[in-house]
Amino acid sequence: MGSHSGLLIGVIFVLFERGIITPANAAQEFSLAEATALSPFTSFTNIFKKKEKHDDGFCHQREYRAFTLQAVKEAKFSGLFRNLRNQTKFEGSDIATLDGKYYVVFDSSMSLGYTDDRFSFRGEHNTLIGDMVEESQFEGIAYVPENETWLLLHESLYHEDSYKPFVTVAKIKPDLSGYDILDKCKVDFELTHENKGFEGIAYVNLNGVPTLLGLCEGNHCQGGSRGRDRGNGKIVVSTLQQTAEDGCVWSPTSIIDIPSFANFQDYAGMAIHTDLGKIAIVSQEDAAVFVSDFDIETLSFPDNDSSYRVYHLPRDNHCAKMYCNVEGIQFLDEYRLVLVSDKAKSKQPFQCDQKDQSIHIFTFPAGWDPYNAQEEQ
Repeated sequence: MGSHSGLLIGVIFVLFERGIITPANAAQEFSLAEATALSPFTSFTNIFKKKEKHDDGFCHQREYRAFTLQAVKEAKFSGLFRNLRNQTKFEGSDIATLDGKYYVVFDSSMSLGYTDDRFSFRGEHNTLIGDMVEESQFEGIAYVPENETWLLLHESLYHEDSYKPFVTVAKIKPDLSGYDILDKCKVDFELTHENKGFEGIAYVNLNGVPTLLGLCEGNHCQGGSRGRDRGNGKIVVSTLQQTAEDGCVWSPTSIIDIPSFANFQDYAGMAIHTDLGKIAIVSQEDAAVFVSDFDIETLSFPDNDSSYRVYHLPRDNHCAKMYCNVEGIQFLDEYRLVLVSDKAKSKQPFQCDQKDQSIHIFTFPAGWDPYNAQEEQ
């Protein structure tokens, strides 16, 4: 037996042992012709480089280990609420924090989730605000402190021969039994695809001007192949206007280019920490979070990329993505993030079911310093 054949047997044995290939998929994953052409010094990870989701060599690299968020606490939404209000599906799409409490929107329901960081099973402090009624298409939530109302983002609704994002203005009742809808305002930004609208919002008041930041899901604010053109994320900035014809309208004034350092295929949620001057943007497809300094007064990223970082969400024992459906994100404090996850899709690998329809708290890895430029870890 030649040295290459001996190496091949050893490689296949290790890959079977680690579960990276199985008898059922071995033939399609790996061919003898490919294997015998390998150099004796070819690494295991290079063999299946095209199968990145099972490339456990990646998880041993510094790029992953030094820049991976650590899961601190998490819970399934179905275990939080004592009264599920006849709901079995909790497609978490965004989250907001206020006075130590979390408010969650689900695109599968008109109900809002309310909990604290204890994540108690059927906890008395956890509740669903409002009835399910119907699917909401809610993809974002933001608090307006000036009038104690909430902005609930609809990703896209058909309006005047095109699709545009809409924002429902709601007031939550003091006893959390429900919420009143006060208004519904369109964002005057035409979308190219019905299912590629805004995936998150942030609200700021700039010198008395109510301002909405809308995160486009697709690159170039588009769908299709152009929407998958990595590293071209956009945030649409709008100000609130009152018109005689349409009532309240969020009118776009500018578009912020997300630095290409966030080389993501999609953009699923956004959080701004105004005191720190930081922004966090999560990608569902890449299971990663981009964090950067952000000037809240000028609504701009720094030209210098020294504050840019991409942090990975943890993977499983075979280095496969398991946080496959993260959408909403918020800063819990200077050192931790809270995220929510949508329902896993039937076409996704089975391990995605483990973390779907959940709320998660992550801490930044060692070396994170929220007050200074990041050192190499």
